[in-house]
Parts: sequence; C-alpha cells; structure tokens
Amino acid sequence: MEIHAEFLDDALGLHDFETVITRLGRIADAIAQRGGIAKSEWHLKGYTEEEASLYPVFNGDVPATAALAVTREEFRNINDVTSVGMWAHPEGTQIGGSMTCRLLPQGEPKSIEVSLTNRAEVSNGELINYGDFVHYVTLIAKEFNPIITEVSPPDYFEKRVFDDKPGVGWMLYLPKVITVQQVPEARALIPVPEPDKKQVGTIIVSVADGVFSADNPEHVEVANRIEIRLVDQDLLPAYADI
Repeated sequence: MEIHAEFLDDALGLHDFETVITRLGRIADAIAQRGGIAKSEWHLKGYTEEEASLYPVFNGDVPATAALAVTREEFRNINDVTSVGMWAHPEGTQIGGSMTCRLLPQGEPKSIEVSLTNRAEVSNGELINYGDFVHYVTLIAKEFNPIITEVSPPDYFEKRVFDDKPGVGWMLYLPKVITVQQVPEARALIPVPEPDKKQVGTIIVSVADGVFSADNPEHVEVANRIEIRLVDQDLLPAYADI
C-alpha cells in the first residue's frame, strides 16, 4: 500500500536533509508503534542489497551522523532536485517498507512516498490496516501540510477516472473541510485538526471496513464515484495546478 503526498514548503531547502530525516523519523516512530517495523531497521537506499544495508538512518530520535554525511555528499553539487530515501525489510519476515522525500526548488511542489508491504498470505495483516493508515495520513498532514495525500495500492493508478488528477483509492486527504452533503459516497470523512482543534483538512475514505483492493470492483467503483463527485464540485485539483 502506498501513500503519496505533495506539499509546498519554501522554508525547506534542497539540502535540509537533517530536517527531512527528523520528520520522516516521526513517521517511522508511528510505524514502529503500530505496524511492526522497528525504527532501527530503516537504512539508506542503495543500488545493491549490500549497499542498502550499510547506513542506518536513525540514531534513536535523531538522524544518524553517517547517514547524514552520505546524503550530503551525494547531493553536494546538485541544486535542482535532491532526495532522502530509506527502506526497511526485517530479516525473517514478509513485511517491508520504504520512504522517500523529494525536494525541489522554491515554488515547486515537494513530495513524500511511503510504501508498506506485507507479502504474507493474510494481506491485511498487522502492517496494513485501516486505523493505522488513517493515523499515518493524519501525521503526514500535521508534519508536511500537504496539498493532497493519496493512499492506494500501485495497481489502482490505471483505474482512476481522471488521468490528470489524483485518485481517491483507499483514502484521499485534502486541506479542506469536506461534508457528507458534498460527498455522500464516502464511507468515512475524518477531520484533521490543528493543535487548536480547528479543522484544516479531511481524509476521504472509500473503504472503512477493511483494506482497499484494486482487484475488488466494488472498491474501485466507490473510489471512482467519489472522484467524479469531487470534480463536479471543483474540489479535486489537477496535478498541473498543485
């Protein structure tokens, strides 16, 4: 299951890797508490399996010194696009994950990708479930103030109604107050508040009683109907406008 978020943050520079790793660390904390991947399992991505096991990303609650140094050296002379990428695959398990934050110059949208995989026979096992993903999307909303956050399996991408717009998939976060009257097809509308309790956004859910599957026609139909309803009311931005 994948989470994709787009956000604008001109205070976050192309080489602010320590800030990025610290923010992703709070997501790693949430996954450790709720999903079963220990924070110590996360390593910098590499081109080979051996290379991808060299550098732990976190040292407790702070970025690991070696991981920061390697990332800074990789992008030392790059001033257009940079990124922080990490992965985790606990030995002896069928679960895994990856996280990537892509940084672009001021005025251009940055992005976060979080992917969690459970290859066990029970696909909706402890790593992938409704309550945990609501928690992760809420946390990303608070950490990054995204313009949109999509949650769906990779194979839903081709089943969206609109090629030029985000898909609803399992969940879609928009930084707007969305009501039942606006989207009656939604199976749940979860408010996301600021610390002062004022609502800043809404998680729109297509399947609330299980895990979304792009192979389930009923799941796809509900997600598609929500997308159409959002576009009819000019609530779903095009990628080009993000």
